[in-house]
Amino acid sequence: MPFVKDPCGIACLFVTYMAIIYADYVVIKWIILQSMQNSIWAPIHVILFNTIVFLLAMSHLRAVLSDPGIVPLPQNRLDFSDIHTTEKGEMEKEEWTVCTRCETFRPPRAHHCRICKVIHLVLSYSDASVDMTIIVPGSIHV
Repeated sequence: MPFVKDPCGIACLFVTYMAIIYADYVVIKWIILQSMQNSIWAPIHVILFNTIVFLLAMSHLRAVLSDPGIVPLPQNRLDFSDIHTTEKGEMEKEEWTVCTRCETFRPPRAHHCRICKVIHLVLSYSDASVDMTIIVPGSIHV
């Protein structure tokens, strides 16, 4: 997966994990340990809360580090000199269009992400908090 060098996304990722660490500190130190000092429930709540925080962090990291499914760009530039001379009916049968940003053929229902600068096969949007493009469920290209 190509790493997106998005300063806003990296900053949001850093702020997100700092907020999670601070929330873990506050809940354990100032809520659980202060209200349940001599109780057997304090360690159970600490373990349960840290398990939820761990699962949250793993889910977020999986979303950040997974590949959203991009269309690889061709190695050579393509010739688009005849794209405007073809009949409109012929283009509708093929359903492949030319991306105006990267000038390559793109499959039906695919779009060019302005943040990632690649073509995605499904409807998606870029989210700065996970520093990647999120695929919208139910819009998979067949």
